[in-house]
Amino acid sequence: MMRILALVPGGTGDQLLVFPTLDTLKQQYPNAEIDVVIEPRAIAAYRVCQSVNRVLKFDFNDRNSLADFGNLLGTIRDREYDAAIIMQPSLSMNILLWLSGIPKRISFAGQGDFLLTDVITVDPQEYAAVQKHNLLIALNLQNQCPPIKVNLQKNDLDWASAEQKRLGIQQSGFILLNCGAYANYPADSWAAIATDIQAKLPNIPIVAIDSVNNADLLKRLIAKVPNLIITSPSDIGKLTAFIASANLFICAEGDAMQLGVAVGTSLVAILGANTPASKLLPISEKRIKYVQAIAGQSLRDIPAQTILAKIWEG
Repeated sequence: MMRILALVPGGTGDQLLVFPTLDTLKQQYPNAEIDVVIEPRAIAAYRVCQSVNRVLKFDFNDRNSLADFGNLLGTIRDREYDAAIIMQPSLSMNILLWLSGIPKRISFAGQGDFLLTDVITVDPQEYAAVQKHNLLIALNLQNQCPPIKVNLQKNDLDWASAEQKRLGIQQSGFILLNCGAYANYPADSWAAIATDIQAKLPNIPIVAIDSVNNADLLKRLIAKVPNLIITSPSDIGKLTAFIASANLFICAEGDAMQLGVAVGTSLVAILGANTPASKLLPISEKRIKYVQAIAGQSLRDIPAQTILAKIWEG
């Protein structure tokens, strides 16, 4: 039986961008065991992934001791993988996988390339999901990168349906806001967006997602938009199912944005200036719109009217 290991640093959004690569591997090698090494903060992402057999936790950004690396090395050796794919260049991971004896070691160009068997050139402007998928060239897989897909479980879909009923929005449809942390896009700007939508579409409810990091923002937003409805999904499965139910998803850059991409909901994303939109989003899809801060400015500097113009454009 073929065994493949993917090492994927980063949070939930970073994992979602790797799902197309994992799905292609599972499609091409249906009997293979595909494992991932991820950071503890991202483990929830694999609740909505159906192409992975085993999730191993390792904090890539922590000050790991030799014992930590030794434990991971021992686990990898025990599994006797046939191939390993490193989704982000890393000298320490290149060394670890070389020591593991895995015969096929694949990553992008970086430090310690001589420890790899295959090095793939990356286009820094290319959509990140396509970048990751290009690593499969080393396995002689030339498939086109598929869209991000997630596995929605029945209990999560049932929860989303029940939540819409509880909120009184199941017949009218709704527009969903994911405001992110207060340090990102400000409450006053979100209020201007919500108020304008309510004026133009008075019969369409607006729902905002309550999460652990945006309590202050929502408190200010509710004070300015009294008719705003709040939902509090308790896990990524419920959140994903609720995003899938929305008519339109307006969100600040972050993990939830990638869930919106995955479920096919019409999306307006508010992006910072640091990363090109073409890398974060499949911008060729007509359902996806975005507004991006200009160089030298932050996401907070984008006027609400700029986002509203994007929402109402044809």
